[in-house]
Parts: sequence; C-alpha cells; structure tokens
Amino acid sequence: MKKMKKYLSLILAGILVTGLLTACSSGKTEVATAGGETADTSGTTDTSDTTGAAKGSGDSVQELNLRASAFGNNYDVQDMGWRWMMAECYEGLLRDVGGADGDKYELAGAESIDVSEDGLTYTFHLRQNAKWSDGKPVTANDYKYGWDRLLDPSKGYSYAAFIFNIVGAEEYYNKKGSLDDVAIKALDDYTFEVKLKVADPTFESKLVATPLYPTRQDVAEAAGDNWGKDWKLNIYNGPYVLSDLVEDNKMVWTKNKYYWDADNVKLEKVNWFDVAEDATAATMFDNGQLDVINGAGDYIKKYDEEAKAGKIQSLATEYPGTAMLSYELQNGGKSGLMKNANIRKAISYSINRDEMVGAVYGRYTPAYGLISPAITFNEKTYRSQAEEPISTEYKEYAGDKTKLQGLFQKGLDELGVKTPISDVTVVLLTYGSTTQNQTEREYIKQSLEQNLGIKVELNTVGDSSLFTSERDAFNFDIMTAAWYSDYNDPLDYLDIFRTGVYHSYGLYSNTDYDALLDSLSGLKDNSKRLEIYQKLENKLLLEDCAAAPLYYADNHFYIQNWVKDFHTSSFGASQEVYHTSVSGK
Repeated sequence: MKKMKKYLSLILAGILVTGLLTACSSGKTEVATAGGETADTSGTTDTSDTTGAAKGSGDSVQELNLRASAFGNNYDVQDMGWRWMMAECYEGLLRDVGGADGDKYELAGAESIDVSEDGLTYTFHLRQNAKWSDGKPVTANDYKYGWDRLLDPSKGYSYAAFIFNIVGAEEYYNKKGSLDDVAIKALDDYTFEVKLKVADPTFESKLVATPLYPTRQDVAEAAGDNWGKDWKLNIYNGPYVLSDLVEDNKMVWTKNKYYWDADNVKLEKVNWFDVAEDATAATMFDNGQLDVINGAGDYIKKYDEEAKAGKIQSLATEYPGTAMLSYELQNGGKSGLMKNANIRKAISYSINRDEMVGAVYGRYTPAYGLISPAITFNEKTYRSQAEEPISTEYKEYAGDKTKLQGLFQKGLDELGVKTPISDVTVVLLTYGSTTQNQTEREYIKQSLEQNLGIKVELNTVGDSSLFTSERDAFNFDIMTAAWYSDYNDPLDYLDIFRTGVYHSYGLYSNTDYDALLDSLSGLKDNSKRLEIYQKLENKLLLEDCAAAPLYYADNHFYIQNWVKDFHTSSFGASQEVYHTSVSGK
C-alpha cells in the first residue's frame, strides 16, 4: 500500500463567481448566461448548544459579516446542495482550501488514506474525534450510507456518476445490480473502503465534492420527504452549523463546538446578508457593515485603487469556469445552418474577446480554449502545457469582415444554401435582465451583424426555467452558456461533450471524440493523458467548433483590514472562513 501525503498541493485558484447565475442540472453546474447575476445560496441547522467559546483575537468580537445575493433551499449534500455553504457546515474526507497562492487539498474527515499499488482500492482511516453537531461520532457507516444513498436508483441523484467507477455502483444505479454488490464498505467504525473497477487518476480530486460527504442515516430517514428541504432538520459535522435563517434576509452560522478541530475555529458567528444589488452591497462594505465583498463591474477598479492605498485587502483569483456560445447541433438551429462547422467558426471568430471582456464586464480573461487556466494537471496549470486550440486560427480572421464573410459563405455553399448572407437570420437565446445581461447580448448581436452581414434575432427570456424550455424546444441557433468545473482535472470539461450527456451544450456527437474519451479509462500515464486531452480539445474546438469559448472566469475579493486569514476555494466553500479571525475592528 502507498500512503497519501498529508495534503495534495494543487496550484489552482478561485472562488464561486458572484456575478454569474448558476443552475444545477444533469449532475453539473450549468450557467445559461455568459455574464449575469449570481445565485449564491444558503445554509442549515438547529443551534441548541452547538456554539463553543470563541478564540479571541485582541479585543475584537469574533463575528464576520458576508454577502449572498440570494438564499437557496437545498440542504441535501448528495444533491450537491449549495456548495458554498455545505463545505463549511459539513465536511468530507478531504477539504479544498485556497488563498493567494492557490488551492490545496487537505485531509479532513480522513486522517490518512491508503491506496493499493494497482490504484484500485482506497482505504480511508477516519478521525476518531470527529463528531456531528449533536455530539455523536462520525463513523464509516455515515460515509457508506451517504455514498449508497447517492447511488440509490429511486432517488435519481445526478452526481451518482462521480462514483460509477466503483465496483457494482453503475449497475446498482441502473437497476441492473444489487446494493450488496457495490464495493463500498465500512470495515469498522473508523475504516471506510472502496474498490474501483479501473484505476482513476481523477478519483481523489472528486473526494472534496459535497455529494461524497457523509450523511447520518437515522436523521435523514427520520426527516423523510423533508430531508434537504427543512434546514431545521439538519445536523452538521463541519466547523459551523446553521443556527438561524430568515428567508430573503439573513442567515447565521455559529461555531460547532463538537467539530474535531474546534480549537482552531476562531469565529463565533458568521452572518450572511441577502443583498441582491451590487450597489447596495458596495455601500454596506464602504460603511463597514460587510467584511468581505466580491467585486464586480466598475467596483473592481475602485477597490483595486483602495487596496493599493492600503485601505483594504484584495484577493484576485482565477476560477475554473469558461463562458461560451453553444450551437444547436441537433437540427441545425432555427436557421438550419448550425450543422456546418465553417458557419459556426465564422460566428465564433466574429467576436472580439479582448474587446468584449473590457467593454461588457471590465474583468475576466479572453478564452481561446475550453479548459480554464485554473485547472491543473500533474501539479501544473493545464494551459501552461496545452496551447489554446483556436488562438492561431482566430487571429487569421479577427476583425477582417471580408475573410469572416467568406468563411460564412463557404459554409452556405457546403450546405447548398442559395440565400444571400444579408437575408440570413439566426436566433440568439439568452436570459437575464441586468444591465450587464443586456450589454452582453447586444454586444454579441452587434458583432455578428457588423462582421458577418447577417441579422440576429434575440430570444430573451426572464428566468432559467423559461430558458430551459426554449432550449429544449430548440428555439435557437446560438445560446449563451458556461461550464464551472466540479473537480480539478481537464476531463471534467471534456466529458460534457460526450454523446448523449448534456442537452445544454448543443447535443454534440462525434464517435471519434467519444472513442478518445473512452481511451482514458484506466490510463495512469500522465504524459499520455495530456496528449489525449489536447487531441480532445482540438477536435472539439478547432476541427468541429462545437462551442465558442468567450472568457475564463475569475474573482476579485476585497477584504476589510481587520479580517485575518480569509481564504477561497474552487471546489468547496467559495468563501472559506474556517481559519478566519477578526482583529482590530
């Protein structure tokens, strides 16, 4: 057996972007608009006797005030829940913690991990001092029950696919096998074991995901249909518990005195305020009513200047997300033209990414690849090892109307379409009512009309459910979309384009692409994996132009000077305050 190190150092950065509207679907986080308002969400539990004594820092009260732009209502960890809260009030085997120098995975619920030489058997040795917020121990059976529950076919959890590589798991989920045949075992109270079908280099990075957190069987079953819906029924095994919640107003976390590392949890209380408008949040931050703010728009420039002057602290990080345009590939869209790769390329190359991120957002990094620079592979950023696929070809066409229209016309000719370019109309599907939403879609519309000479009809809907309805009815040619990764590996981006996986990414299907994905199964050689990743990304974007990447996400946190040790996380709590304290307020 080989021992896992005390932590896995992963050089990546970021936090959940509070300027993007997200919606969970098909086991992943989809963003239906390339830039909009965030749906940050909410937390959890009953507070009776769960608060320990605060670790004082000077004379300051150990209380932190944070902003959420909305509270959610899903407290079921197996359903991914609201990750920004789940990762602070709950804890899995590993914890993802980030900061100015990037992210790292630390041992959390597991004290050590053994991995067999063939990479198939993982044995997790749990902390024997880990307890739930009611004082009962966290045991291997709690992990087994949580993982079994994730696979339960009657519940239909979409993140079950995370552990389909466990022996018997996929068969049980698809009702072709028994739970007894699933290789998830509680060997004793503090030893948890799983066996994989094939070695999987991405498995450890998935262990920070909330669906793989433990769940107490007695509590979940007592709650019945209300499990995950009523926050008062929850118990926690993380640094904090949700002790109060007023919908659309305020949420309060208090320190969990039973947490195994409670001595190093310094905050007594964390207050979350539901503040929908950026301007209101900025005023509260300026007045000292908020201790941390995630900047957006013009506020970034303002707060950067204040940080340079030493008035506040700043923390800018990359975040593993990529905004893009997606094409209707099933039927060719309302126009019937989207099945042609040259037409899709002409649309993609008509958009000036550098100008767009400056004029529309005032932030982000122009994207010429699918996989974010925040994603690492073999302990280095993936983008430092793989050139962005469309960067060279894009430069050949960018800003040249004659070449762009020639590329579009080539596509029309290949389709046998005799309609003049000036008579072509394509439909762009978007949603969101913020000023940034409106500026974004008008910029895309103007770019396509001016560079290609076509007409763009906007199909703008008011919310995500209407957007999904229009998408599923194929009432578009192009739509705004984005992908925010669930684990730290390029595969999480590339696998969303596998045949039959995601409706929201245009129903792309290519048997050669699928075969390349299949060739990664059980492959442990990182040099070969990197080569296949590059082939996949090139085939997807350069050969087939199955999507048009626009920008890579980022975060700009601004922190009052009295706040110490504030961290971020890309795959856990977006605002990681486990070790945070207040001094000199």
